[in-house]
Amino acid sequence: MEDKLKTLLFESAACRAQLIRLDKTWQKILSHNEYPAAVTRLLGELVAASALLSASLKFEGSLVLQIHGDGPVKLLVAECNSQLGLRATVKLVENSVVEDNISYQELLNAHGKGRFVLVLDPSNRLPGQQPYQGIVSLAGNSVADSLEDYMRSSEQLETRLQLYSNNQTVSGVLLQQMPLDGGHGVKNHDVDGWGRLNMLTQTLKSEEALSADLDTIANRLFWEEKPIVLSERESHFHCTCSRKKVEKMLFSLGKTEIDDALNEQENIHVHCDFCNSSYIFTKPQCEKLFARDEELDPIDPDLDHAMEDPLKDLSRDGKPPTLH
Repeated sequence: MEDKLKTLLFESAACRAQLIRLDKTWQKILSHNEYPAAVTRLLGELVAASALLSASLKFEGSLVLQIHGDGPVKLLVAECNSQLGLRATVKLVENSVVEDNISYQELLNAHGKGRFVLVLDPSNRLPGQQPYQGIVSLAGNSVADSLEDYMRSSEQLETRLQLYSNNQTVSGVLLQQMPLDGGHGVKNHDVDGWGRLNMLTQTLKSEEALSADLDTIANRLFWEEKPIVLSERESHFHCTCSRKKVEKMLFSLGKTEIDDALNEQENIHVHCDFCNSSYIFTKPQCEKLFARDEELDPIDPDLDHAMEDPLKDLSRDGKPPTLH
């Protein structure tokens, strides 16, 4: 078992490859919830993609891939920070039935109203500064197809993304051209390098990707190319929820709404979909929250990354609200 991201540089071809394999981290993510097989595969691909794309971050912070679905999947989220801390979750439409052979489009874009967003959230944002959000077209037949299309249009660089997932392991390869600075700056530039590396990457099949370790995969694919190993980094599960952040969230809703909720129920329960942590606030604790002399800071954006309001219903249907 390994949880590692490996970065390779093909200097003369002006290309870079990221390879990811997640075992323990993926198992930790799955341990918090149970999903249909097709949804598990889809979430695993999104988790692998978030880790691969985050490897190119030029800042401390997080990258979030977030899909608001228009099918059985209501919400799909994978987040990776600059230390390769990962978390992910899914919300399904209630009572939905998901067949194993359901397509990507049927899961997420059945009526053409699905939305795929890439969020870049630096940890040192200034007050009032919003995270960057890029709109990803739900094109093609997979997460890889959609993100390849986005990278080509936004970065204007050729990109090959291959993602693999089952209920034990996720794996993936991101191959990308690097800017040539007007054709200068790369000594002995191999003009055929991208095409050759692209073809080699496409020879990686699911069975091999989900069973072999990264060194084996890298050697099998690129042994003749002699890439430079730029880095090898370990990944881990990491959830950012905390009682302090929930307090800020409750405070941001206002005393009137909290009092209304407490008139209908004894306590307020907040549940984190990412790690299954539960936060319980009694009426005296809520009163103390609003009795503080100092005003709490506004809700921390990394709680929801522009997702649905996680406390919108305040458990009035008898179920705990969710914290994203």
